[in-house]
Amino acid sequence: MNLKDFEYVKAIAQYKHFRKAADACFVSQPTLSGQVKKLENELGVTLFDRSTKQVTLTAKGERLLTQIEIILEQTQILKELAATSNEPLQGKLTIGIIPTIAPYLLPALLTSMKAAFIDSQFSFIEMQTATILEALNKGELDFAILADVPELINYHTVALYKEDFLVAVSNDNALSKHKKVALSDLQGCSLLMLSDGHCFKDQAQKFCFSAGVDVSNQYKGNSLETLLALVAMDDGITFVPKLACTDRVGIDYLPIFPNQQRNVVFACRKHYPHLSGVEQLGEWLSAHPNLKAKLSKKL
Repeated sequence: MNLKDFEYVKAIAQYKHFRKAADACFVSQPTLSGQVKKLENELGVTLFDRSTKQVTLTAKGERLLTQIEIILEQTQILKELAATSNEPLQGKLTIGIIPTIAPYLLPALLTSMKAAFIDSQFSFIEMQTATILEALNKGELDFAILADVPELINYHTVALYKEDFLVAVSNDNALSKHKKVALSDLQGCSLLMLSDGHCFKDQAQKFCFSAGVDVSNQYKGNSLETLLALVAMDDGITFVPKLACTDRVGIDYLPIFPNQQRNVVFACRKHYPHLSGVEQLGEWLSAHPNLKAKLSKKL
């Protein structure tokens, strides 16, 4: 009985097919089948029903798979804890970042970030929050930059910055004459939002619904820039994070009262082996003058 056998069992349960599981584990099908059969003999149980085209777990196999997954997870944690947590961030680092942050944060920081962390090779991937969390769990990402959400209770987080929400309106909209707006002032407006899956939409909707503001179904997409193009045409209004409030022809940005904000964080697995490096990068980023200037800029 060894950990590799457990990985084979987990793969077969996932793919429900011996050949596909063998391909995923980079071994031949006879090797995988033989090892699983030896494991079954050692345990004295049949883990899989092989009588149908799609391989399925037996009732006993289902119970044992739960324990096998726990053993594999704890083994991975042990490996990560054994690695020195005091090492700086080095080598290739894959970072997930949500679409409502990436185009506004990275241009301001990426060049100086590379210069400050010369031993690191950063690779950024835009993903929605749910996809980021899944990728972190699988070890496909080293860490991520995203808005703080309740699901992050299961991850190690480093606070980066707080960011105000503002309302983007056309210069031709009656609201543009206001210096700031209450949420109740937005009732009756065509409020444009991103599609489901964006945590920015979820956060904005919470305070919209509490104020009785309805969301328009005119556009459902993934681009904040498209929303702002529609706003410039006076075809609706939308909420915008402060970093996205760049100068655009035909658009005014209005503060909201009471003030609405989101917290932006680094997130990684709790047992990520280079937590001190993540903390160091977080401190550097949150203190960066370009970021501070953008967050404090008067509109």
